[in-house]
Amino acid sequence: MCGRYSIGAEIETLAQMLDVKVPEDFEPNYNAAPSQKLPVVSNHQPSSFRLYPWGIVPFWAKADQKRLINARAETILEKATFKKSFKTRRCLVAADGYYEWMKNKGGKVPYRICLENDKPFVFAGIWDAPDEDEGQAGFCIITTAASPSVAHIHDRMPVILHPEAISIWLSDTEDYEGLQDMLRPMEDKLIKAYPVSKQVNSVQNNDSSLRVPQSAS
Repeated sequence: MCGRYSIGAEIETLAQMLDVKVPEDFEPNYNAAPSQKLPVVSNHQPSSFRLYPWGIVPFWAKADQKRLINARAETILEKATFKKSFKTRRCLVAADGYYEWMKNKGGKVPYRICLENDKPFVFAGIWDAPDEDEGQAGFCIITTAASPSVAHIHDRMPVILHPEAISIWLSDTEDYEGLQDMLRPMEDKLIKAYPVSKQVNSVQNNDSSLRVPQSAS
């Protein structure tokens, strides 16, 4: 799964690549967590990043239902909770890395996983909302099986879209099987992983030092 990630000032690089605007109230977030408002580009509003809370509340949920933050790529066309959003409400989730925790004899060690070249990227996401124009939309990150090089840390990883797949993901195509086929693990040669400070364990800690490599001990 993916339950924590980061997006810093590097969002400006993404904005230039995608030719979109960054919200004036965007602030770098080095420890992004569920329910927080985070930058996404939706297929309905593709000209700018908008801040949506991370997680969607399914249509069948009770009042106290927790937000769903991940959707499995393998079953996204089968699950009623995600099927409609996958077909009609897709989005790009801005990121520059994500965190996973690996169990060892001393407990859990947090790792940061990012692109080998350290550039920002986008996760494949879906969104849902009663009224997107009023900023009530929430988003969900799509996950897939982990790349072999990071599977020892966690067996799942968020789908990182290749640049050439971005326009297709935001398009109005009805080739849903083709879209699902895009939801693959990132190639090993393009990603890296390294341990980071256990300060990332608390969402109260939120600064760029969380991205600095640390000892795994």
